[in-house]
Formats: sequence, C-alpha cells, structure tokens
Amino acid sequence: MSIITFVNKDIKESGQSLSVAAIATLMAIEHNYRILVISTDFNDKTLEDCFFNNNSGGLKNMFAKSLNADISNGLEGLVRMFASNRGDKDVIKSYTKPVLTDRLDILQPPKTVDYKEYINTSVYFSQIADVANTVYDIVLVDLNKRIPVENQRKIMDLSTLVVVGLNQNQKSMERFERLKAEDEFYRRKNVLISIGKYNMNSKYTAKNIGRYLKERNVPIVVPYNILFADYCTEGKVVDYFLAMKGLGAGQGKDEYFCSQVREAVEKIDYLRQAQEFGMNN
Repeated sequence: MSIITFVNKDIKESGQSLSVAAIATLMAIEHNYRILVISTDFNDKTLEDCFFNNNSGGLKNMFAKSLNADISNGLEGLVRMFASNRGDKDVIKSYTKPVLTDRLDILQPPKTVDYKEYINTSVYFSQIADVANTVYDIVLVDLNKRIPVENQRKIMDLSTLVVVGLNQNQKSMERFERLKAEDEFYRRKNVLISIGKYNMNSKYTAKNIGRYLKERNVPIVVPYNILFADYCTEGKVVDYFLAMKGLGAGQGKDEYFCSQVREAVEKIDYLRQAQEFGMNN
C-alpha cells in the first residue's frame, strides 16, 4: 500500500491536477489496484471536474456505482469525523465518490472559500491520507501549494513517493536546483520529477532536465494534449482513455499522449514498489 504525493514546487502552474487525473485514470484502467485520489484544492474544482459533470452522460457512468450519492462534502466531512475522534478506516469510503467501481474513487476537496478555515482543515489531511492507505492499494494526493508548508511536509513525509512538478524551462530547473541545495528532502531517492504540459519539441527534454539536475531517474512527462484537456473540462477523463484504447504506435498526438502517460504510470508503479520493498536503497 502506497501514498504517492504530487506537489508543484514551481512559481507557475505545472499542469499538476490534469497530470494526476491522467495518471490515476490510466493506472485504474490498466492495473488491478484500488486507487483513491485525494484532492486538497482550495476554492478550485479542477481535479474533480475532470471526472464529474452532472449535465452530461458518458462512458464513465457505466462503471460508477452512483454519481449522486450523499458524500457529506468529501474531505470536509472526513475532517469533521477525524476532528471529533470518530475517524477510522471504516468511514473513509463513506465520504469518497466512485469513478470506476472497485478501482478508482475520488475524495473531493473542502468546499470552504474561507482560507483560514481551509488552513485549519489542512491539519488533518496527513492523518486522513495515512488511514486511507490502509483501505486502498494506492492513495494519490494532489497536494495544493496553498496548504501551509508544515502541513504539506507531514503528507510528504508519509509518502512512499513524492512527484515534484516542474515547468519545461531554464528558470524552473534553476529554482529546483536551489531547492535541492537548501532542503535535503528533495535529494531523497523517493523524489521523482514530473513535467506537465510537456512539449516534445522543446530543447528542454526530460532527459536534458534530468541530466541538468543530476537526477537518478529521468523525469516523467504528461504532454499537453488539447483533446484530453477538452475531455477534462467535460468530466470525461475515463471516456477519453477508453476511446483511445488500441491506438497503435505512430497514430498521432493522442497515441503519443497515451504512451507517455502509460510510461509515467509504469515508472511510478515500479518506483513505489521498489521503495516499499526496500529495493531503492
């Protein structure tokens, strides 16, 4: 059982939530894992909007148990349970929303728009992730950068693997290089770089970025793909990947996108197992 945390350490957005949506969905479709995605966003529904759109149909509805279940505000509801000492593994699934039956669930972010309340809520995020890790095979945490650093670190310290999102440019590499020099955490073997909105034509390829930063693993990439982005806005990420199944090598931008996400999934799966079984020392 593994916690995999995605965190953006760049100033600009790195496409983190869409990357999490892509990786979680393909992992759930192609592997026999029970996966939970925890969205910790503040006043932002980017991740959950990738999966749910109550105004449209879609192939995803064939796989979910119920999209209209009372989830008691997802993460917010669970925080109330944990704050009152009533939180345990038996209540976790009561607050999640199913995407693929027995494969993929989402724990939706707090609904509050009060930042002080959000900060207070974030104190419990690590505890919830830790307990959820006893229920699911893999817990993917989309960690929001607006969470106080000390609460971010609690989740990262629990994580089997920490996936750090960067942008595909020189300044982003330089900022992360300084971060590695200042903070030992980012030099650990369970830290992996991810490049979202990846452009294969840039001179800053994944291999070049990994070489520049002296990373032991080549960064994973999630290319920018306009059709995938459109499906995300419609709540149809599952539909996208099911529609693209069977594409052969060289069959356009969508085949390239899916192949790169698949490589990211396989690398994450390998590294998290290596970490769990002590093979990454």
